[in-house]
Amino acid sequence: MSRHAPPARLSWPWRESCAASLYVGGDVFLEAITTALTQARKSIVIELYLCSSGTLFEEWLGVLAQAVARGVQVRVLLDDVGSHQLAKEDRQRLADSGVALRWFNPLRFGHPVNALIRDHRKLIIIDAEQAWTGGMGLDDNYSARLCGDDAWRDLMVRCEGAIVADWLALFEQAWALAGEGSISGALRWRLHWHVRHTDDSPTENECVRLIAARGGQHNPLMRTLVRRIRQARHEIWLCTPYFLPPRSLHRALKQAARRGVRVHLLVSGPCTDHQIIRFAGQYLYSRLLRAGVHIHEFQACFIHLKAARVDNWCTLGSFNYDRWNSSWNLEANAEWQHSDLCRKLDGLRQQLEQESHHIQSDSWRQRGSLARLRESLMFWVGTRLVRLLHALR
Repeated sequence: MSRHAPPARLSWPWRESCAASLYVGGDVFLEAITTALTQARKSIVIELYLCSSGTLFEEWLGVLAQAVARGVQVRVLLDDVGSHQLAKEDRQRLADSGVALRWFNPLRFGHPVNALIRDHRKLIIIDAEQAWTGGMGLDDNYSARLCGDDAWRDLMVRCEGAIVADWLALFEQAWALAGEGSISGALRWRLHWHVRHTDDSPTENECVRLIAARGGQHNPLMRTLVRRIRQARHEIWLCTPYFLPPRSLHRALKQAARRGVRVHLLVSGPCTDHQIIRFAGQYLYSRLLRAGVHIHEFQACFIHLKAARVDNWCTLGSFNYDRWNSSWNLEANAEWQHSDLCRKLDGLRQQLEQESHHIQSDSWRQRGSLARLRESLMFWVGTRLVRLLHALR
């Protein structure tokens, strides 16, 4: 992106009269999205971090190729690192299918810092009428049909209404950035300080807006969540697969619990793809438990779901609420001031907690010295690594 490019836009106004539908479980949202793709008439845009060779990729390749054949414009933006498990021949097949394909920040030798800039967003827009976001990747791990009980637990939300145009505008920014082909240009955009963002509050009870991030200090997604937690009156639920929060979020959760707000934290248990982050996050459990936070570790499988609810406000999307996501990634969430959606999320929380281990203060204090040493070491390594990379930036 050129030095004279306009500043990136990372938030849009609150929109009224927008519908939101939750789809919990990979097979549920994959079937619904696939059906919508087969019915597309004009356009399909897909922006994903994770895309891997496998059965699901084969199925979607056929769906997208058929869409192109019937005259639908199809554009796909994939992150080069996140999709490293997509075989070279499958990359070529996707390009040969007629899909307009771009790769975000391809790895290049000699640019180690630039390689940290990743597009972690998950976005599918069909006919500019419906937009899907959440934690999805195009990978067999999301489907119980393909992986059985080991399938990752996740959700997607379908948005309709004025917010779809906002999602499309955000995609166009990333699409143009990927088309620049200049790593240095991507880095300048990534570190651009003049980014439009507002912390305005909605005027209506039922409305939605898009909010995004490009990493770095003053991350609008993290800042918005922390501000909402500080304003919480009754209940907070945070669900994240990678619990290594920045100090602002950690402190806000403790303060909310101490002033009487019921705070629920749901994180990954033994089933996770990053054990180091899990152990590092456990280092913070004692302080949270003393403050009164309820901590649950999910047991059934790897939970990849990213969600937060504070009273009558909630947010869903790609953001993990951890230090790494806050520092480097392109992210995007939708946030709602919506009582019905919040009730559905609370019902989901209760279901997930039934498959989780509730960490109790007494038993946690009795864990062994080896576990304590492991937590301290992993927390030290994780936080120092983030600080080192900040310095290199």
